[in-house]
Amino acid sequence: MSSVAVRLTPGFLLMLSALTALTPLGTDIYLSAVPAIASDYGNSLHEVELSVSVFLMGFSLGQLLGGPLSDRYGRRRMVLIGLSIFAVGSLGIILAQSLDVMLAFRVVQALGGGLAVVNSTAIIRDLASGREGAGAMIRVIQVMMIAPLVAPLLGMLILKMLGWHSVFGFLLIYALLLIALFYFRLPETRKVRTGGNPLRNYWQVLSDRRIWGFVASTCAAYAGMLSFVTSSPGIFMGHFGLSDTVYPLVFGCIVLTMLAMSKVNLHLLKRYSPPVLISIGQKIQIAMGILMVGYIFLFDELSVWPLTLMLMLYIGSHGFVVANATSSITEYFPHLAGTATALVGALGFASGGIAGGVVSALSDGSPKAMVCMMLAAVLFGSVIRRLTKSFQELASA
Repeated sequence: MSSVAVRLTPGFLLMLSALTALTPLGTDIYLSAVPAIASDYGNSLHEVELSVSVFLMGFSLGQLLGGPLSDRYGRRRMVLIGLSIFAVGSLGIILAQSLDVMLAFRVVQALGGGLAVVNSTAIIRDLASGREGAGAMIRVIQVMMIAPLVAPLLGMLILKMLGWHSVFGFLLIYALLLIALFYFRLPETRKVRTGGNPLRNYWQVLSDRRIWGFVASTCAAYAGMLSFVTSSPGIFMGHFGLSDTVYPLVFGCIVLTMLAMSKVNLHLLKRYSPPVLISIGQKIQIAMGILMVGYIFLFDELSVWPLTLMLMLYIGSHGFVVANATSSITEYFPHLAGTATALVGALGFASGGIAGGVVSALSDGSPKAMVCMMLAAVLFGSVIRRLTKSFQELASA
């Protein structure tokens, strides 16, 4: 299908949201089933939780490959190829007879997801820029956030009725439906075919010092949020003893806060620039990180509800950082939007995968390792952003 005129209509943004939702669905829908998977395979909760980190690392690699390929061969083609690989990985997980085999197919699934999802932001950048582009990205994220809101609940219902294998059966069906939808409804939006060495293109993006603060902020945001996602089953269902019915409700409250704060972000975008909103989000996360660390280490008797409230505000501020940072980065590279999006997304998910793996390795079952990682991540992102801004101001003086 050749390139044709297309607009960012509500229906088109909804379609992109459904594609972007593949990421939270891939990580969140089976969280309630982690104890059942561990029991079925005879592994520990922490070993099964590593499947989240494995997915994130594979997803980041898929993005790194998908960005330059989409700039060269087109968004539509890479969306369809990526979704097909995701479907194959989902089928392999359903048939897997051991955790090791399951983890291998999680990598396949993640690679396909990364190849496909990286195109969402690139497509938006093909069609809009500036505040319009940032607003479109935020609207996609708002709709997409329905996925992590309902995914644990949906996964719990499927688990209760059909077993954990059927949770991945749902992901297989979802991918097949997206293949049909994008085959018939997605035109090619890339206007300029970009060739050249992908490594050189990545270096062109990464060597631009103007984006370093945005990249560090994105990596920090993903590291903080995905540390929570990776360790939340063990903490909420293991340490605090929540049932697999209550856990999705708590998880949903946290995601609902992120959706509400994204709406606030969209409203504030009419008055403030993306960098200002990034600063606001990081300040909220630093405050919540300090409160969580103080609560966990200073009180012997812990309740899940104060921690949940602080997590709601911390995770909720994620939307202030990532959408605005990604929009700011792609502004500098209109003809390398796929490469730029892939780079920042891959670095973000890799940071989240590494942070989640470290938290799982250091965890004693309590929230200590998680909250320390969340605070350290946002402090790192904020410091690098401020230093980069200072260097830029000195260079231009």
